Amino acid sequence: MVGQIVGSPLCILFYVLAVATVTAAAAAATYNATTADEEYWEKRAEEARSYSRAAYVSDPVATLNRFNTDVLRATTRRSLAKYKGPCMATNPIDRCWRCRDDWATDRKRLAQCVSGFGHRTVGGGAGKIYVVTNASDDEMIMPRKGTLRYGVVQDRPLWIVFARDMVVKLRQELIVNHNKTIDGRGAQVHITGAQITVQGVQQVIIHNVHIHHSVQHSGGMIRDSKRHYGLRTRSDGDGISIMSSSNIWIDHVSMWNCSDGLIDVVNGSTAITISNSHFTKHDHVMLFGASNTNPQDKYMQITVAFNHFGKGLVQRMPRLVIKELDKMLTQSTLLVVVNIISKLTS
Repeated sequence: MVGQIVGSPLCILFYVLAVATVTAAAAAATYNATTADEEYWEKRAEEARSYSRAAYVSDPVATLNRFNTDVLRATTRRSLAKYKGPCMATNPIDRCWRCRDDWATDRKRLAQCVSGFGHRTVGGGAGKIYVVTNASDDEMIMPRKGTLRYGVVQDRPLWIVFARDMVVKLRQELIVNHNKTIDGRGAQVHITGAQITVQGVQQVIIHNVHIHHSVQHSGGMIRDSKRHYGLRTRSDGDGISIMSSSNIWIDHVSMWNCSDGLIDVVNGSTAITISNSHFTKHDHVMLFGASNTNPQDKYMQITVAFNHFGKGLVQRMPRLVIKELDKMLTQSTLLVVVNIISKLTS
């Protein structure tokens, strides 16, 4: 007993030194990982900015007029007379695919149907079909083959479909890589738990899924591509967060009850169409631009069309956070923005 008492201070001292050493090493590792990932994402952002500048339409009024012409053509009596039976498609996007008997065997035709500023979006149209067979999301660094997370982080183009009805409850934000289509047609697909992040990428389509009950997460080590995973900080709990990305199409999604915004588009993202979607039971719906002074937002061009803003919505339908628009945007771009908003509020 005496020996144990005499020995305790030495043991305690050794324990304290060991813990201090481990803690310092862990802190250094975390700092190094954070610094490395900041550099990684800054490089990604710089590459994305060049794509955004290339995707920017110098004559946005022409894009708006072309879009309005397509809408007018799709809603004339002569055009509507072609469609008989239970299927009725009254806008140019849906008319392109929805009433076709072969849509399930010709899924990639959808990539020909986008209109507005996102009209060059093809998503994973150049790739193979990838089928989600596993609704789990329990591996952030090495996701299992067959899961949604495995599909979206691949470096090659993929058209992602679902084998059956499923609820995918995300444990952390789902980071989508370049050239991906998430196509929920033919199944009831619900994505919950955490946000879908589209950051520093091009060519993404999200179609026909239900996105709801996304909450904030503390972050951690998360894979964003086949070649890279890194330390992520807290996610906001948006439904879909689009940052520094271009050629993005969100179509036929149903969204409600997320911790932050349903759709946030920030950091100079451009060439985006949000269409045919249903929003309900939420406070902050859409945010375009999150800073009054970000010069990259002068390239932001977004089409919002044919959406249903349902019950229980409060604000941001959408909201622009861009200070002194006339100084940061060209007059023609401002005209397009105002026209889009007037369509929603009239």
